[in-house]
Amino acid sequence: MRARKTLIQKIQYQLQLRAVKTQQNFTLILIGFTLTLAGIGLVMGGEYIVNDAFHREIVALAGVFIIGAGCLLAAVGYLSMSLLRIFYVITKDEDDDSQAK
Repeated sequence: MRARKTLIQKIQYQLQLRAVKTQQNFTLILIGFTLTLAGIGLVMGGEYIVNDAFHREIVALAGVFIIGAGCLLAAVGYLSMSLLRIFYVITKDEDDDSQAK
């Protein structure tokens, strides 16, 4: 009979899957970096290209939101590549010990 997995075990399994997807994690970092640069470009470019003050502020606000999204994606990718890799090594050793018993 199969034992049901608890919520903690399901989350741990999903984090382990995320940790081994190195190429996807690196892609997240690159997309986040690109979005951040695009947002900075909007903020800086909007200052010089847009004439109306209201529209300039709207462009700058959109740039700030894009910068935030880019930073969030890059942070998720970085944490997945570094901290989740350490978590994977630690929890895989525990899983191997419990299966050996």
